[in-house]
Amino acid sequence: MDWSRRRLLATAATGLGVALAGCDTTDDAPPPSPGLDRRPVDDYEVERVRNTDAVPLFTRGSFPTSTDDADREGRPAGSYDHAYVVSEADVDELAFADVPEAKRLRSFAAATDFEAGSVYLFTTPVGACYDVRIESISLDPDGDPDGDFCRALRPADVACDVDEYDTLGYAIRLPVAREQTNGHSGGMSSSCRRAPSRVAFDAELTPHDGSDGE
Repeated sequence: MDWSRRRLLATAATGLGVALAGCDTTDDAPPPSPGLDRRPVDDYEVERVRNTDAVPLFTRGSFPTSTDDADREGRPAGSYDHAYVVSEADVDELAFADVPEAKRLRSFAAATDFEAGSVYLFTTPVGACYDVRIESISLDPDGDPDGDFCRALRPADVACDVDEYDTLGYAIRLPVAREQTNGHSGGMSSSCRRAPSRVAFDAELTPHDGSDGE
């Protein structure tokens, strides 16, 4: 992609973020504050993967068929999902795609000592010229996780096609053991509010340490 087209994407993304922010606030109102009842989590471990064929990585139901994909233009069908697993049985209830990236997520989750931790899984389609980063991970008063993610342009030297989609997935191991869960939540912003935390992009688990690496 040439520089001018990448710059146009950056301008459009900035404008979208401003427009979305304006939907929830008035001209005079300050931006909403994060929930004060949520406890931030920083000492987690991450496995991050990217599939360039836009394959749905995991699901609790059935994967979309080729017919579903053929009937849908733009963002690939069925590739957005999130789950919270607190036991080996929870991992087994999920269906993982038969691709290396999905297998890495499953292996990471299955290797968890569920007497000491749990795993939050997140996957989403993303434009080939964009990345998805972790903004924050927090726990609600019941100890259930909330994941906040954001979208950002990839570096200008990354070859990409603005008309193509990839699938990005995260497995986030939390230092929280649960016998059961009341639920979990997740969301994604169209732009990142602050410098993101970098996470590992290789098969080896890497503690979250505040640094970044692609």
